[in-house]
Parts: sequence; structure tokens; C-alpha cells
Amino acid sequence: MRSYQTKMGFVRRVVLAGTACIAALSMTLSTNVSAETFQEALIAAYHNNPRLKAERTRVREIDENYIQARAQGRVSSSLSGSVSGSVARFPAQSFFGPGGLDTISGTPADAAVQVIQPLYQGGRVKALKKQAKSAIYAAREGLRNAEQNLFVSVATAYVDVKRDEETARIRRNNVSVLARQEQAARDRFDVGEGTLTDIAQAESRLAGANIGLAQAEAQLAASRASYERVVGKPPSLLSTTPRFILPSSMTQAQEVGRANNPQLVAAIFNQIAARNGIAVAKSANKPTVSLAGTASAAREQLGQFTRSDNASLSLQVTVPLYSGGANKSRVRQARLAVERLGYEVTDTQDAIDQTIAQIWAQLEAAKISLSASQRQVDAANVAFEGVTLEQQLGQRDTLDVLNAEQEVLNAKLSVVDAQRAVDATTFQLLSVMGAFDAESLQLPVDLYDPSENFEAIKIDGMTRAIDNYVPEIVEDAVDEIADIPGDVIDLGQALRIDDAGREVGRNVGVFGHGVGTLVKDGVDTVSKPVTDIEFSDELPKFIKSMGTGMIDTAGKVGNAIGGTVKTGVDSATGYQTGADADKSQD
Repeated sequence: MRSYQTKMGFVRRVVLAGTACIAALSMTLSTNVSAETFQEALIAAYHNNPRLKAERTRVREIDENYIQARAQGRVSSSLSGSVSGSVARFPAQSFFGPGGLDTISGTPADAAVQVIQPLYQGGRVKALKKQAKSAIYAAREGLRNAEQNLFVSVATAYVDVKRDEETARIRRNNVSVLARQEQAARDRFDVGEGTLTDIAQAESRLAGANIGLAQAEAQLAASRASYERVVGKPPSLLSTTPRFILPSSMTQAQEVGRANNPQLVAAIFNQIAARNGIAVAKSANKPTVSLAGTASAAREQLGQFTRSDNASLSLQVTVPLYSGGANKSRVRQARLAVERLGYEVTDTQDAIDQTIAQIWAQLEAAKISLSASQRQVDAANVAFEGVTLEQQLGQRDTLDVLNAEQEVLNAKLSVVDAQRAVDATTFQLLSVMGAFDAESLQLPVDLYDPSENFEAIKIDGMTRAIDNYVPEIVEDAVDEIADIPGDVIDLGQALRIDDAGREVGRNVGVFGHGVGTLVKDGVDTVSKPVTDIEFSDELPKFIKSMGTGMIDTAGKVGNAIGGTVKTGVDSATGYQTGADADKSQD
């Protein structure tokens, strides 16, 4: 998984290396100490947004699932005790026969300690741990998705404020121009060159301009409130929005999205978790072995023995025989879940391709609109200047001038809207590509690392060696026990263990062999499992057909299980006997 994360980080850095321009541009703009940059807005939200903090907490919450899964394979202990007041009466016995009642009373007290260590659970704990890890990786991708969504909201609010500030400025200037036009119409009327109609037309346009200005200021106030909501502070003299370098083609953008979109990656991890769920379901059909130790003490008991101390060590073996079809149903259900999540992965990938194609088309249209609107502004300004000059020469009337002024206004507003559309669509495209988080944007912040919490709670109170080997020393024998001798040799070489160390190791091996033998003998004696048999609906026939052969078959299976346990412990401890031990001392 580490290699996967490294690969994803490499993709973000290489494909989107152009996003480094955000840092350079922001540094250039920061020379104006009173201006707030785009980068500063993202950093403020990254540190202060409560929604993002809640998502980080959710990931830490999901980290605990791994600890809980691992605990099912670890030793557990409990302490119980009781104190009571008791009175007992019974017929008194004497030489002459029963006579009266004897009464005894006391305060009996007892306490017991029980320790249980699971030895084999059919691979359930190992599968649960893998399932929990996959869920944790999916949650981390969910955090990255939440981070991207927050940044898109911040960036959109940023360009909305800039758009509305520019819109209000343009409309405010338009009100000033129309106010001068109205006054000019009145002046011409006073000298006999104009009419009341010219004045009325100018007044009408001025009133409409004031309406537009009021609406623009209201929209600006709303955008400022949205900005403060996501960033955590009100906007102040926002600087120019930086430009981003995007992939050269839609196909390349889709390839990046399929490799890096957090929703798609999370869906893949969810499918992996479901595959481990199959192993969890299958473990219900396998036997479980655990070692239980109990120590108890009783005092002031009413009876023949007023005081007692007991201790016991037992091997508990549970073998499932028949579950009414529930276990097989769970296995089928787990497999169907994997199939369903596979379809969801495909659907998510198709949705990403579709979304990128749509956003790419919208971005191209927005760029064309921006370019055309800028040309429209230039042409409208030229036309307005010409109409104004022609009015002064008597070739145009007031209405022509007002119409030309309206065209200039509309063209300028079109540029503002088109620029906002280009910026917002760019943010959306980067987000779908999975390239609009703090790491991809190379924000100068201490990046939040969700793995730190996991590593901290994972090794809390224990070493990595214990975590790797002790909890499931038997069920992980095939995958992990083979690594133990090499680890021990490396440790011995590092510590320069000599003959004394070998003697200690030999003693440990003898002890492990004894434990393994005990487990084997216990399984051979206690467990009477049966092989995997397809039970029919006619259970009585099955019981009849099984007959006395059940005990023999169960004994063989139990012997095999015990042998596996013993061999696993022998391998883990490196136990050897006689000449074999002498030959391999080094």
C-alpha cells in the first residue's frame, strides 16, 4: 500500500507540476501587504474549517477498527469477585439422636481471575485486520476528497467575491456615466438644443442603473458571507486569481482522473475490504482453539471447606458442525458484495470520464466566451466614443448614446462572468482529476498526515515484533513464521549473542515444543471435528449414515489440526532435538 501511495504522489507531482505557479504568483502578489492572496485563503481554510476537522476526526475514528480487530486475537483477562452475608440452619446431631437446630453464619467471599489466549480462529483475525486496513485507506481517500471539496468551495467563493466586486464597480461607474448623461440632457434642454424626451430617456436609464447597482451590491454581500463561511474570515482586497497549467488534452485529464480521483480510489479500497470479508465469512466454518487459565480463591465459606484456592489451565476447542446454512449464506453474501462493489468501481470510473468530458467542454466554451467578450468590450468602447462624437455634431440623439453606453456595460459584465466561469471550471476539473488538495497545490503548510495517528495507536504499549507475530502465531504460520528465524538471526548478529544466547534459545525451543505438543494432544483428545460435508435438508438421514465413522474421521481431522499447531509453534521457536540442534548451533 505504501508503494501505491508513493505512486499516486508521483503522479500528482509530475502531471500537475504546473500548479507550482500558484506559489510563485502568490509570492509576487504578496508584495502588497494589505492584499489577501488566493493561497492565503486556502491556507486559512485548511487550518480552520470545522468540516475538514470533522473529516480528520472521522478517519481517526475509523483507525480504531483495526485495533478492535487485532484485539480479537490477543490475550484477554477478567477479574470477578463477590461478598455476601449467609445464614445456614440444619438439624443438630448428637449421641442420643437429632435434637434442635444448629445455626452458622458468615460472610463468604470469593474472587477469580481468568486469562484467555486465542490460538487459532480460522484466519478470522487476520482477515479482519486486512479488512480494517482497507477501510482505513478508503477513509483517507474520503478525507482527501473532503479537502478537495473544501478547496473548491474556497476557490469558488474567492472568484465569486472578485466577480461581484468588479460587477459592482462597473455598475457604479455606469450610474455615474448615466448621471452625467442626464445632466447633459437637462443642460441641452435649457439652451434649447434638447427635448423633454431626451431627459426622460436619460432618467429612465439612470433609474435602471441604480436598480442594477443595488442588486450587484446585494450579491456582493452574499458572496462575502459565503467566503467568510468557508475561509473563516471576511475577504479583504483579494488579489488576482492565479492561473493553472492543465493537461494538454481531455484524454490526458481522464487518465489522471482514473489514477488519482479520491472517490475512485476509495471505491477500489472498499472492494478490497469486501474481498477480505469473504475470508471473514469462511472462518466461521473453521474450528477455533484457545488457551484459558483460571485462578480463584474462596474464604469463609459455609460448609465443610471454609477456605479453598483453585487454579486450572484448559485448552478449549470449538468445531462448527452445522449452522442451518447461515455460514454458507454469509460467504455467498460476501462474494456478492465484492461483485457489487466491482460494478460500483466501474461506474465511478465511467462517471469520472463523463464529468471530465463535460467540464472540459464547458471550459473550452468559457475560454471562447472570454476571448469574444474582451473583443466585444473593445468594439463597444469604439462605438460609444463614435456615437458620442456624432451626437455632439448633431448626427445622433440621446437615445443612441444611451444604447451605446448600455452595450459597453453589457460587454464588460460579460467579460467578468466569462472570467469567473473559466476559473470555476478550472477548479472543478482539477478536483475531478484528484489534483486540488494541499499536496497537489504545494501549499506551504505542514500537511496533515492521517497515518500518524494510526501508527501511534497501533504500537501503543507494544513493539512492532509483537504486533507482527504474537497475536496469530499459529494462523499466520504460513505467511509470517518463515520470517522469524531470519529476524532472530539478524538480532543475534546485532547483539553478538554467543553460546550463552544459544543455550537460552534452545531452552525457549524446548518450551515452545512442549506448548505445541500440549496443544496437539489437547486437540487430538478434545476435538471431534468432521470434514467439510455438504449437509442436505434431511438431517436425520445424514446422522444415520454417519454412524460410528464420525468419531474416526473427526479424530483424524483433530490430529491434523493439532499437528499443524504443534508444527507451527516448533517452527516459530526454532525447536530442534538431539544431533539436529548440535548441527545448527551456528
